[in-house]
Amino acid sequence: MTESDITANKVAFVKSTDDGATWTKPQIIADLRTVGVTDPRDPNVLLRTGDIIPEPAIDPATGHLYVVWQDSRFSGGHFDEIVMSTSTDGGNTWSAPIRVNTPKGRAAFNPSIRVNSVGTVGVTYYDFRDLQTGNSSLLTGIWITKSSNGGQSFGGDKQRVAGPFDMKTDPNAEGLFVGDYQGLDVRGTTFLPFFVQTNPGPGLSNRTDVFFAPPPSP
Repeated sequence: MTESDITANKVAFVKSTDDGATWTKPQIIADLRTVGVTDPRDPNVLLRTGDIIPEPAIDPATGHLYVVWQDSRFSGGHFDEIVMSTSTDGGNTWSAPIRVNTPKGRAAFNPSIRVNSVGTVGVTYYDFRDLQTGNSSLLTGIWITKSSNGGQSFGGDKQRVAGPFDMKTDPNAEGLFVGDYQGLDVRGTTFLPFFVQTNPGPGLSNRTDVFFAPPPSP
């Protein structure tokens, strides 16, 4: 994949101030530099993820805007991670993307984002940090990270939401596909993660389900 291939897609923003009757022209936020997701040990094992689906959020108290997406800019184009850009002026200008996930040298993908009642930004995502040498399973974990400074930084290591589970148990739909019913909600200051993961064997009659995880302890 060439540099022009990686930067061909864009994350863009449109806005309506008349209840959707008219919309502004698209404004480019940043390049969407996704390279897709594969098994780190075998590039022929493809995953179908939300690699071209940015996820937006708004702080209802301040109107600050946030968008997260999969992007390979911080890995030198080798694998996707989670990045975020913010706007504090209604989308007129956007910050340079920052990396949200903890860098583990492996892909992170399928982000969801919300802002709670005190302005804390929460992002959930999947990654491969649980892979083990000599284990053929594609062990995958789900994590949540938070920012209390308007998305300027996400401190410390992340909190586990679920997993590890074996992504190889997924149905194959143009790649191993865990499904796209993930989401993140809030109730007051509490983040409420919803996600899809594979079910343990034996048997493959019910490969995946949607789960809710009680909020992890700080």
